[in-house]
Amino acid sequence: MVVPHHARPVRRRGRGPPPVGLMELRVAAPLVDLRTTARREVLLTNLASIMVGVSFYVISLVLPQLLQLPSQTGYGLGQSMVVAGLCVAPLGLTMMFTAPVYARLSARYGPRTTLIVGLLVIAVGYAGGLGLMNAAWQTVVTSVLIGAGIGLAYSSLPALIIGAVPASETGAANGLNTLMRSIGTSVSSAVIGMVLANTANDVGGVAVPTMHGFRVSFLIATGAVAIGLALAFFLPRRTPATTTQLRASSEEDANLARAEQALAGEEPTGFRGRVLTADGTPVARAKVTLIDRHGRQAGATLSGADGGYALAVPAAGPYVLAARAPGHGPLAHAATHTGDRPVDLDLSLPGETVPA
Repeated sequence: MVVPHHARPVRRRGRGPPPVGLMELRVAAPLVDLRTTARREVLLTNLASIMVGVSFYVISLVLPQLLQLPSQTGYGLGQSMVVAGLCVAPLGLTMMFTAPVYARLSARYGPRTTLIVGLLVIAVGYAGGLGLMNAAWQTVVTSVLIGAGIGLAYSSLPALIIGAVPASETGAANGLNTLMRSIGTSVSSAVIGMVLANTANDVGGVAVPTMHGFRVSFLIATGAVAIGLALAFFLPRRTPATTTQLRASSEEDANLARAEQALAGEEPTGFRGRVLTADGTPVARAKVTLIDRHGRQAGATLSGADGGYALAVPAAGPYVLAARAPGHGPLAHAATHTGDRPVDLDLSLPGETVPA
Protein backbone atom coordinates (compact mmCIF):
# COMPACT_ATOMS: atom_id res chain seq x y z
CA MET A 1 0.00 0.00 0.00
CA VAL A 2 1.31 3.43 -0.92
CA VAL A 3 1.11 5.98 1.88
CA PRO A 4 0.14 9.47 0.69
CA HIS A 5 2.92 12.01 1.04
CA HIS A 6 0.91 14.22 3.41
CA ALA A 7 0.31 11.23 5.75
CA ARG A 8 3.97 10.27 6.09
CA PRO A 9 5.72 11.19 9.36
CA VAL A 10 7.93 14.22 9.13
CA ARG A 11 11.58 13.54 9.90
CA ARG A 12 13.63 16.38 11.28
CA ARG A 13 17.21 16.29 10.21
CA GLY A 14 20.08 17.33 12.40
CA ARG A 15 18.03 17.89 15.57
CA GLY A 16 16.88 15.24 17.99
CA PRO A 17 15.16 15.56 21.36
CA PRO A 18 17.20 17.50 23.93
CA PRO A 19 19.11 15.47 26.53
CA VAL A 20 17.15 14.65 29.65
CA GLY A 21 19.45 16.83 31.79
CA LEU A 22 18.88 19.91 29.64
CA MET A 23 15.15 19.27 29.59
CA GLU A 24 15.06 19.07 33.41
CA LEU A 25 16.89 22.41 33.59
CA ARG A 26 14.45 24.12 31.23
CA VAL A 27 11.08 23.07 32.64
CA ALA A 28 9.47 25.08 35.45
CA ALA A 29 8.69 22.07 37.64
CA PRO A 30 11.27 19.33 36.87
CA LEU A 31 10.89 15.78 38.09
CA VAL A 32 14.43 16.02 39.53
CA ASP A 33 15.85 19.48 40.14
CA LEU A 34 19.44 19.13 38.93
CA ARG A 35 20.37 22.48 40.41
CA THR A 36 19.64 21.03 43.83
CA THR A 37 21.89 18.02 43.16
CA ALA A 38 24.76 20.42 42.42
CA ARG A 39 24.71 21.78 45.97
CA ARG A 40 27.81 20.92 47.93
CA GLU A 41 26.16 18.72 50.57
CA VAL A 42 23.94 16.88 48.08
CA LEU A 43 26.76 16.31 45.59
CA LEU A 44 29.23 15.06 48.20
CA THR A 45 26.60 12.82 49.78
CA ASN A 46 25.75 11.26 46.42
CA LEU A 47 29.43 10.63 45.64
CA ALA A 48 29.93 9.10 49.08
CA SER A 49 26.88 6.90 48.42
CA ILE A 50 28.61 5.44 45.37
CA MET A 51 31.63 4.54 47.50
CA VAL A 52 29.44 2.93 50.17
CA GLY A 53 27.70 0.92 47.45
CA VAL A 54 31.05 -0.27 46.12
CA SER A 55 32.20 -1.40 49.57
CA PHE A 56 28.90 -3.12 50.34
CA TYR A 57 28.96 -5.41 47.33
CA VAL A 58 32.59 -6.56 47.56
CA ILE A 59 32.05 -8.70 50.65
CA SER A 60 28.92 -10.20 49.08
CA LEU A 61 30.98 -11.38 46.11
CA VAL A 62 34.14 -12.54 47.89
CA LEU A 63 33.13 -14.36 51.08
CA PRO A 64 30.65 -16.88 49.57
CA GLN A 65 33.26 -17.99 47.03
CA LEU A 66 36.02 -18.23 49.65
CA LEU A 67 33.81 -20.29 51.95
CA GLN A 68 32.70 -22.75 49.25
CA LEU A 69 36.02 -23.33 47.50
CA PRO A 70 37.43 -26.82 48.20
CA SER A 71 40.05 -27.01 50.92
CA GLN A 72 42.34 -28.82 48.43
CA THR A 73 43.09 -25.41 46.89
CA GLY A 74 45.08 -24.53 50.00
CA TYR A 75 42.99 -21.52 50.89
CA GLY A 76 39.37 -22.51 50.30
CA LEU A 77 37.35 -23.27 53.42
CA GLY A 78 35.35 -26.17 51.92
CA GLN A 79 31.98 -25.25 53.41
CA SER A 80 28.55 -26.11 52.02
CA MET A 81 26.25 -23.51 50.52
CA VAL A 82 24.11 -23.53 53.68
CA VAL A 83 27.09 -22.89 55.97
CA ALA A 84 28.38 -20.20 53.62
CA GLY A 85 24.99 -18.47 53.76
CA LEU A 86 24.95 -18.65 57.57
CA CYS A 87 28.44 -17.14 57.76
CA VAL A 88 27.45 -14.20 55.55
CA ALA A 89 24.01 -13.73 57.18
CA PRO A 90 25.43 -11.55 60.02
CA LEU A 91 26.16 -8.92 57.38
CA GLY A 92 22.46 -8.16 56.93
CA LEU A 93 21.47 -8.86 60.53
CA THR A 94 24.05 -6.43 61.88
CA MET A 95 22.88 -3.76 59.43
CA MET A 96 19.37 -4.15 60.85
CA PHE A 97 20.41 -4.10 64.51
CA THR A 98 22.54 -0.96 64.12
CA ALA A 99 19.41 1.17 63.52
CA PRO A 100 18.93 2.03 67.24
CA VAL A 101 22.66 2.82 67.52
CA TYR A 102 22.42 5.12 64.51
CA ALA A 103 19.44 6.95 66.01
CA ARG A 104 21.36 7.72 69.20
CA LEU A 105 24.57 8.75 67.43
CA SER A 106 22.79 10.88 64.85
CA ALA A 107 20.60 12.62 67.43
CA ARG A 108 23.66 13.59 69.46
CA TYR A 109 26.34 14.20 66.85
CA GLY A 110 24.50 14.52 63.52
CA PRO A 111 24.37 12.27 60.42
CA ARG A 112 27.71 13.58 59.11
CA THR A 113 29.56 12.19 62.12
CA THR A 114 27.58 8.95 61.92
CA LEU A 115 28.56 8.54 58.27
CA ILE A 116 32.23 9.05 59.14
CA VAL A 117 32.01 6.51 61.99
CA GLY A 118 30.29 4.01 59.69
CA LEU A 119 32.97 4.38 57.01
CA LEU A 120 35.72 3.96 59.60
CA VAL A 121 34.11 0.72 60.83
CA ILE A 122 33.89 -0.55 57.22
CA ALA A 123 37.56 0.29 56.69
CA VAL A 124 38.53 -1.61 59.86
CA GLY A 125 36.44 -4.58 58.70
CA TYR A 126 38.08 -4.80 55.28
CA ALA A 127 41.59 -4.11 56.58
CA GLY A 128 41.18 -6.80 59.24
CA GLY A 129 39.53 -9.10 56.70
CA LEU A 130 42.77 -9.22 54.70
CA GLY A 131 44.16 -11.45 57.44
CA LEU A 132 40.93 -13.13 58.54
CA MET A 133 40.40 -15.59 55.69
CA ASN A 134 41.68 -18.80 57.23
CA ALA A 135 38.55 -20.09 59.04
CA ALA A 136 34.78 -19.82 58.80
CA TRP A 137 34.48 -18.03 62.14
CA GLN A 138 36.87 -15.34 60.89
CA THR A 139 34.53 -14.57 57.98
CA VAL A 140 31.70 -14.15 60.51
CA VAL A 141 33.75 -11.54 62.38
CA THR A 142 34.43 -9.73 59.12
CA SER A 143 30.74 -9.81 58.21
CA VAL A 144 29.71 -8.38 61.59
CA LEU A 145 32.19 -5.50 61.40
CA ILE A 146 31.41 -4.54 57.82
CA GLY A 147 27.66 -4.97 58.38
CA ALA A 148 27.76 -2.58 61.34
CA GLY A 149 29.65 0.02 59.34
CA ILE A 150 27.38 -0.25 56.31
CA GLY A 151 24.30 -0.02 58.53
CA LEU A 152 25.54 3.25 60.05
CA ALA A 153 26.63 4.67 56.70
CA TYR A 154 23.45 3.74 54.83
CA SER A 155 21.25 5.16 57.60
CA SER A 156 23.07 8.49 57.48
CA LEU A 157 22.63 9.15 53.76
CA PRO A 158 18.86 9.91 53.68
CA ALA A 159 19.19 12.20 56.71
CA LEU A 160 21.98 14.15 55.01
CA ILE A 161 19.88 14.54 51.85
CA ILE A 162 16.74 15.61 53.75
CA GLY A 163 18.70 18.24 55.64
CA ALA A 164 20.18 19.68 52.44
CA VAL A 165 17.13 20.09 50.16
CA PRO A 166 13.76 21.86 50.45
CA ALA A 167 10.88 19.83 51.84
CA SER A 168 9.23 19.69 48.41
CA GLU A 169 12.26 17.94 46.86
CA THR A 170 13.10 15.31 49.46
CA GLY A 171 11.43 12.48 47.51
CA ALA A 172 13.26 13.16 44.24
CA ALA A 173 16.58 13.85 45.99
CA ASN A 174 16.44 10.63 48.02
CA GLY A 175 15.41 8.68 44.94
CA LEU A 176 18.49 9.97 43.14
CA ASN A 177 20.63 9.09 46.16
CA THR A 178 19.28 5.52 46.06
CA LEU A 179 20.25 5.41 42.38
CA MET A 180 23.79 6.47 43.34
CA ARG A 181 24.04 3.53 45.75
CA SER A 182 22.84 1.19 43.01
CA ILE A 183 25.48 2.61 40.67
CA GLY A 184 28.08 1.83 43.33
CA THR A 185 27.00 -1.79 43.63
CA SER A 186 26.89 -2.15 39.83
CA VAL A 187 30.40 -0.73 39.46
CA SER A 188 31.59 -2.99 42.26
CA SER A 189 30.20 -6.15 40.65
CA ALA A 190 31.84 -5.30 37.31
CA VAL A 191 35.23 -4.37 38.76
CA ILE A 192 35.46 -7.23 41.26
CA GLY A 193 34.26 -9.72 38.65
CA MET A 194 37.03 -8.54 36.34
CA VAL A 195 39.64 -8.78 39.11
CA LEU A 196 38.62 -12.29 40.14
CA ALA A 197 38.51 -13.45 36.53
CA ASN A 198 41.96 -12.04 35.67
CA THR A 199 43.60 -13.48 38.79
CA ALA A 200 41.92 -16.90 38.58
CA ASN A 201 43.83 -20.16 38.06
CA ASP A 202 42.81 -22.63 35.37
CA VAL A 203 42.18 -26.02 37.03
CA GLY A 204 40.99 -28.69 34.63
CA GLY A 205 39.44 -26.09 32.35
CA VAL A 206 37.66 -24.35 35.22
CA ALA A 207 38.63 -20.83 36.36
CA VAL A 208 39.14 -20.91 40.14
CA PRO A 209 39.45 -17.61 42.05
CA THR A 210 42.69 -17.18 43.97
CA MET A 211 43.48 -15.77 47.39
CA HIS A 212 45.39 -13.00 45.62
CA GLY A 213 42.20 -11.99 43.82
CA PHE A 214 40.24 -11.98 47.08
CA ARG A 215 42.78 -9.75 48.78
CA VAL A 216 42.95 -7.36 45.83
CA SER A 217 39.15 -7.11 45.99
CA PHE A 218 39.31 -6.22 49.69
CA LEU A 219 41.97 -3.60 48.93
CA ILE A 220 39.70 -2.06 46.28
CA ALA A 221 36.88 -1.89 48.83
CA THR A 222 39.24 -0.27 51.37
CA GLY A 223 40.23 2.32 48.75
CA ALA A 224 36.59 3.09 48.01
CA VAL A 225 35.95 3.59 51.74
CA ALA A 226 38.97 5.93 51.95
CA ILE A 227 37.52 8.06 49.14
CA GLY A 228 34.15 8.06 50.89
CA LEU A 229 35.82 9.23 54.11
CA ALA A 230 37.55 12.09 52.30
CA LEU A 231 34.20 13.19 50.83
CA ALA A 232 32.45 12.90 54.20
CA PHE A 233 34.98 15.16 55.92
CA PHE A 234 34.12 17.93 53.44
CA LEU A 235 30.41 17.77 54.26
CA PRO A 236 29.19 20.82 56.22
CA ARG A 237 28.36 20.36 59.86
CA ARG A 238 24.78 20.28 61.09
CA THR A 239 23.10 23.33 62.56
CA PRO A 240 21.41 23.14 65.98
CA ALA A 241 18.00 23.50 64.32
CA THR A 242 18.59 20.42 62.19
CA THR A 243 19.81 18.43 65.19
CA THR A 244 16.65 19.36 67.05
CA GLN A 245 14.57 18.13 64.14
CA LEU A 246 16.44 14.83 64.05
CA ARG A 247 15.72 14.28 67.74
CA ALA A 248 11.98 14.61 67.19
CA SER A 249 10.08 11.34 67.35
CA SER A 250 7.78 12.17 64.44
CA GLU A 251 7.33 14.63 61.60
CA GLU A 252 4.59 16.49 63.45
CA ASP A 253 6.70 16.88 66.58
CA ALA A 254 9.59 18.13 64.46
CA ASN A 255 7.36 20.75 62.82
CA LEU A 256 6.08 21.89 66.20
CA ALA A 257 9.61 22.22 67.56
CA ARG A 258 10.65 24.18 64.47
CA ALA A 259 7.68 26.52 64.87
CA GLU A 260 8.54 27.20 68.52
CA GLN A 261 12.12 28.07 67.56
CA ALA A 262 10.96 30.37 64.79
CA LEU A 263 8.57 32.18 67.13
CA ALA A 264 11.42 32.66 69.57
CA GLY A 265 13.54 34.29 66.87
CA GLU A 266 15.99 31.39 66.45
CA GLU A 267 15.03 30.57 62.87
CA PRO A 268 15.63 32.48 59.61
CA THR A 269 13.08 35.16 58.74
CA GLY A 270 9.74 34.07 57.30
CA PHE A 271 5.98 34.17 58.03
CA ARG A 272 4.59 33.91 61.53
CA GLY A 273 1.29 34.49 63.23
CA ARG A 274 -1.69 32.56 64.54
CA VAL A 275 -4.38 30.35 63.04
CA LEU A 276 -7.77 31.51 64.28
CA THR A 277 -11.43 30.79 63.71
CA ALA A 278 -13.80 33.44 62.41
CA ASP A 279 -14.60 34.52 65.99
CA GLY A 280 -10.92 34.72 67.00
CA THR A 281 -10.54 31.36 68.77
CA PRO A 282 -7.03 29.84 68.36
CA VAL A 283 -6.86 26.64 66.31
CA ALA A 284 -4.29 24.12 67.57
CA ARG A 285 -2.50 21.63 65.28
CA ALA A 286 -3.79 23.21 62.09
CA LYS A 287 -1.58 22.35 59.13
CA VAL A 288 -0.07 25.41 57.45
CA THR A 289 1.66 24.85 54.10
CA LEU A 290 3.91 27.34 52.31
CA ILE A 291 3.69 27.23 48.50
CA ASP A 292 6.12 29.12 46.26
CA ARG A 293 5.39 30.86 42.97
CA HIS A 294 6.08 27.65 41.02
CA GLY A 295 3.32 25.83 42.90
CA ARG A 296 5.78 23.71 44.90
CA GLN A 297 5.68 23.17 48.64
CA ALA A 298 8.39 25.25 50.29
CA GLY A 299 7.60 24.32 53.88
CA ALA A 300 4.94 23.05 56.25
CA THR A 301 4.22 23.15 59.97
CA LEU A 302 1.49 22.69 62.57
CA SER A 303 0.07 25.44 64.74
CA GLY A 304 0.79 25.27 68.47
CA ALA A 305 -1.63 25.15 71.38
CA ASP A 306 -2.15 28.94 71.13
CA GLY A 307 -2.66 28.73 67.36
CA GLY A 308 0.81 30.13 66.69
CA TYR A 309 2.74 29.05 63.60
CA ALA A 310 6.01 30.04 61.93
CA LEU A 311 7.51 29.15 58.56
CA ALA A 312 10.94 30.11 57.28
CA VAL A 313 11.13 31.15 53.61
CA PRO A 314 13.92 29.89 51.31
CA ALA A 315 14.01 33.21 49.42
CA ALA A 316 12.17 36.50 49.08
CA GLY A 317 9.16 36.56 46.78
CA PRO A 318 5.43 35.81 46.51
CA TYR A 319 3.99 32.86 48.41
CA VAL A 320 0.64 31.26 49.21
CA LEU A 321 -0.08 30.08 52.75
CA ALA A 322 -2.64 27.28 52.81
CA ALA A 323 -4.20 26.38 56.18
CA ARG A 324 -6.49 23.52 57.04
CA ALA A 325 -7.82 21.95 60.25
CA PRO A 326 -10.48 19.31 61.01
CA GLY A 327 -13.93 20.86 61.29
CA HIS A 328 -13.00 23.97 59.32
CA GLY A 329 -12.92 24.89 55.69
CA PRO A 330 -9.55 25.33 53.93
CA LEU A 331 -7.92 28.75 53.56
CA ALA A 332 -5.42 30.02 51.00
CA HIS A 333 -3.83 33.43 51.53
CA ALA A 334 -1.37 35.10 49.12
CA ALA A 335 1.47 37.13 50.63
CA THR A 336 4.85 38.50 49.59
CA HIS A 337 8.01 38.28 51.66
CA THR A 338 10.79 40.83 51.17
CA GLY A 339 13.38 38.70 52.93
CA ASP A 340 14.63 41.29 55.43
CA ARG A 341 12.31 40.74 58.41
CA PRO A 342 9.53 38.38 59.56
CA VAL A 343 6.02 38.95 58.23
CA ASP A 344 3.26 38.73 60.84
CA LEU A 345 0.17 37.20 59.29
CA ASP A 346 -2.83 35.73 61.12
CA LEU A 347 -4.86 33.14 59.21
CA SER A 348 -8.63 33.05 59.83
CA LEU A 349 -10.25 29.72 58.97
CA PRO A 350 -13.86 29.55 57.78
CA GLY A 351 -16.24 28.32 60.45
CA GLU A 352 -18.29 25.83 58.48
CA THR A 353 -17.72 22.15 59.05
CA VAL A 354 -16.33 20.26 56.06
CA PRO A 355 -15.94 16.52 55.47
CA ALA A 356 -12.61 15.14 56.70
